[in-house]
Amino acid sequence: MVWPGGILKNLRKLVEEPRAVDSVVVVLSAWFLLGAYIVAYAYVHDPTEVLQATARTGSTIVTAAWSALTLYLFAGFAVGLRAGRAWNRALPDGQTGTFAAALIFGSAWIVDDAFWSPAFGTGGVGLETLFTPPHLIEMTAAAVIVSGPLRAAARRGEIAASPVALTSAALLLSVFTFATQFAHPLIDPWPAADYPFLHSAPVWLGENMGMAALLAQTAILAGTGLLLNSGFKLRPGSLTFVFALNGILVTITKGNFYLLPVPIATGIAADAWVAWTARRPGRPSASLCAVIGAAYAIAYMADIAVRPAGSAWKPSLWAGAIIASTLISWLMGRVLRVGLPAAVIAPYPMFMGEPEPERWTLDPDSTAREQLVRAALDDLGTPEALGRSPLAQMPLIAKGQSAAVELRALLIDVIGELASSTSPRDAEAGHLLLDYYVKRAGSHEVIMERLHMSRPTYYRRLHHGFELVAGRLDQLSVVNRAL
Repeated sequence: MVWPGGILKNLRKLVEEPRAVDSVVVVLSAWFLLGAYIVAYAYVHDPTEVLQATARTGSTIVTAAWSALTLYLFAGFAVGLRAGRAWNRALPDGQTGTFAAALIFGSAWIVDDAFWSPAFGTGGVGLETLFTPPHLIEMTAAAVIVSGPLRAAARRGEIAASPVALTSAALLLSVFTFATQFAHPLIDPWPAADYPFLHSAPVWLGENMGMAALLAQTAILAGTGLLLNSGFKLRPGSLTFVFALNGILVTITKGNFYLLPVPIATGIAADAWVAWTARRPGRPSASLCAVIGAAYAIAYMADIAVRPAGSAWKPSLWAGAIIASTLISWLMGRVLRVGLPAAVIAPYPMFMGEPEPERWTLDPDSTAREQLVRAALDDLGTPEALGRSPLAQMPLIAKGQSAAVELRALLIDVIGELASSTSPRDAEAGHLLLDYYVKRAGSHEVIMERLHMSRPTYYRRLHHGFELVAGRLDQLSVVNRAL
């Protein structure tokens, strides 16, 4: 059978175009994770037995989605190798790890079915089944698989979070909530007076479990919101979409769909806060985490309170839960916003593996110049990281919270000047930098094809572009000092 040229071209794009690959991966990952939650429903919905028919349905969905995803990535890997790319570049950015994780997941599954379960008899319910070593490996691999499109978007430097990246983030969040389903307030609502197991345990045990679940899940949600808001520009409704999709999967576990308004309300509050703080420089971090923690705890309390049976917790305990959720989420935002505090790192330089970062220099022979320019362009879509670049300390950049904004605008202006150069070689270098770092048009391979360059020529122009940007920054610095 002879395939028409147009069909072959479209099929080739489906395994080579980065955004097309991301779309296919995220769709198959969504089915993959849906099957996992259906299996979880079969194991935990009725504590006395496993719903075998439902478990088989979920396992079939997981197997089919994993098989399709692995075969698809294998096809893309083979096409990349045939095109002459190195094995670690055969797939688009971010997807090589996805392919490796899919293979690891399959290996762990085989070990589980062929050895672990028959030998140790983990066919029951509860943590004995969830936390077997093969299952832990599978969950870790699943996190890498579903986060592939999110990693790819970050590596491409996408400024705004696309629906595909948001879906990938929601699925990554759902892997964490799957692994911590034994301590999730939407699965086991211990504060609800009509929770079936409330009176089968001591009062203090129910309160301990309910509080631990609430604190753990608000911290996970806050971390997700911080990750997305730090790495991308979020459109209105982004966090609502992520939290709602996760909420749907979580509530499947025991059918507690009446609690679905909790993550939706949390997402709405978080999106409103992101929109309100957009008028100020920088992006909210600790404050956003605090809003997520507080909104989740308040919405959870309100949802349970309006139920006919009401809440088993007293107002004082609810007040403590809301304050604790807010504080722990706020603290996460403070600690994770900039990584390890300088006060922790500074006293121990002898234990640090990384050398002290180079500073900007006017010496044209310094290798640090090109590295610093490239690092700054890699961080062009991440203001917090860009603000920490040594380039932000140059005299022509204002100090303070607006340093990242000014540096980004300066780099874009310099690249724009370079792209309009009368020298063909310089203009090619400028267009290359403009397409890859500013417009985020695709991977190096995509830009290479778009500009009709061979691989050696492309990377020579890339290196030349870094040198030209560094030289232009030198000129501007000298002029600024003269003034």
